[in-house]
Amino acid sequence: MAFDENNGATKLNRRKRKFGEIKNAEKPNKSHMMFSKGTIGIFNKVTELSILCNAKTALVVTSPNNELHTCGYPNCDAIIQQFLTGKDTIEDNEKKKQEEIVETLRLEYEVIEDELKKLTEEEKNLQAINDEATKSGSILSCWWNDPIEDMDLESLVEFKTSLEKLRLNLGSAEDEKKLMCTLQS
Repeated sequence: MAFDENNGATKLNRRKRKFGEIKNAEKPNKSHMMFSKGTIGIFNKVTELSILCNAKTALVVTSPNNELHTCGYPNCDAIIQQFLTGKDTIEDNEKKKQEEIVETLRLEYEVIEDELKKLTEEEKNLQAINDEATKSGSILSCWWNDPIEDMDLESLVEFKTSLEKLRLNLGSAEDEKKLMCTLQS
């Protein structure tokens, strides 16, 4: 709002953006550079507008060399296809992705459910074994907790060879792990 000078108020400064004359570039390289900068700018504006307004946009630009450049949000090809056919392919693709995710989760659920059934069956079997052992009066003990003094000579020799095999297996497994670590590094 501007005031008259007679009232003693000052005029507000209005800044206007001034554009230079639009003219053809003299050199082809400069023309290509100006086109590149201009398309990047307008593509950024189209993307910003699409995001801010939650709109689907597509822009097709022809270069001085008659090459087509496209920009679209969320997907230029899908938006052009929607414009030409009238079908919303973006929503169809999203629905397909969601259906695939649901199917994957359903399959994972079935696998977990099967594993849970197996675990409950094993738990029932273990409980039955423990119940039977308590009824018969025998306590399940681990062989490694048995005292060595109660073993006969044949059992001790067998125990020693088993421990030696275990030691060799652990050594070879350790060597493999070291080799894998050095190969990965």
